[in-house]
Amino acid sequence: MSNLLGIVGSVSNPSKTRTAVEIALQSAAGEFDIETDLLHLAEYDLETADGRKLEQYSGDTARALELIISSKAYLIGTPVYRGSYSGVLKNLFDLIPRGKWQSNQAPLENRPVGLIATGATDHHYLSVSQELGPIASFFGAYQVGGGIYINASQFEEDRIVDKKVVQRLQNLGKSTIELSQYIDKSTFLSSLGPQF
Repeated sequence: MSNLLGIVGSVSNPSKTRTAVEIALQSAAGEFDIETDLLHLAEYDLETADGRKLEQYSGDTARALELIISSKAYLIGTPVYRGSYSGVLKNLFDLIPRGKWQSNQAPLENRPVGLIATGATDHHYLSVSQELGPIASFFGAYQVGGGIYINASQFEEDRIVDKKVVQRLQNLGKSTIELSQYIDKSTFLSSLGPQF
């Protein structure tokens, strides 16, 4: 079981998005006694979501879903294309059960999700709140803070050179675990879930 799972919605490897997610993961692991894991979609050959039952998926798709189901908190990162998250991440979202139709499991429900987006320019910074935020709400997850957007000028190759961004990523990782701990202790935070 992973206490904190980083999901990298990029098909590039190496990946700027992966760099950002790893900074947040490493910071959380350094602060808390937790296990972390990384699901980089470039390393998985996912089947296309088609509404079948969860147990009918196999191979990389089954492994990816098991990682998600067995985790307690999440950092989700994506590159931004045309103002939205990546297609491979959309497919993963379509695979994740919500406790309604394909499975009685709802791994993101009442769980903290830290959101990270990377893009060429600042024109896409609202994608965190306008694109990823509603997905977190759909699953009944708690978005940690306002998320983080990182533009290309804050990178040098695949390394983040903006110290403020690095600090924000570190804080996001730690905050995601803090919120997870609060949720686990709370009667109300652990029972709200999605409205519909």
